[in-house]
Amino acid sequence: MEENQIINRLKKNKTILEIGSGDGIFVKKLLKYKKIKKYHGIDFVKELVNKSNKNYEKFSNISFSTKDISLIDKKSFNIKFDYIISKRVIQNVLDQNLQIKIIDNLGFHLKKNGLIILVECSNDARKNINYIREKYNLPKIPVSFHNIFLNDSKIKKYKFKKLKLLKIDNFSSNFYFITRVVYALYSKNFLKKKVNYKNYLQDIGLMINDDLLKIDLSQVKVYLFKKK
Repeated sequence: MEENQIINRLKKNKTILEIGSGDGIFVKKLLKYKKIKKYHGIDFVKELVNKSNKNYEKFSNISFSTKDISLIDKKSFNIKFDYIISKRVIQNVLDQNLQIKIIDNLGFHLKKNGLIILVECSNDARKNINYIREKYNLPKIPVSFHNIFLNDSKIKKYKFKKLKLLKIDNFSSNFYFITRVVYALYSKNFLKKKVNYKNYLQDIGLMINDDLLKIDLSQVKVYLFKKK
């Protein structure tokens, strides 16, 4: 679900920078659907970067390097990209102001009309989910100690220097309503057992039209930015 939100927004034969590329698992999937002109992935963990470079050593258009995203500035890369993408990476930065600074600095490395596509968790939606869960005596969903979910209101108000915020896409509201509210209630009141999110209701949540719900329960969102 989350990876497809990125893949479906990419045009073929473009240059791509992935933030938080890990062991290169996403580019493996990307290659099945898109022709890539050049891909570069960065990660903080050197061992993962070394593994990725080894796995893709036969691909002349794919490379990886070790970088701390909090230190990215206008000199960090020697080329500009059509797309900069990430999945649940910015939320690992434990300061919302620094999160926004990192996003803005990524704009240095976009081509004209280039796009940043971030799939990240939203603190605003988490609060809405917990508001509904509380009404039905369900426990609040906590944020993991190693995450700070993005603040949508702060992002919308921020005056980005190098980017324009195009859209925050609440694509997963129905999914989170069904899995975090309906299924949680079903487990508590009828199954009488601990919630297990690997179940058929999760599949149903993926099938339902995205605009069914008016309230924002999309804990995972797409944050879409364009180069100014």
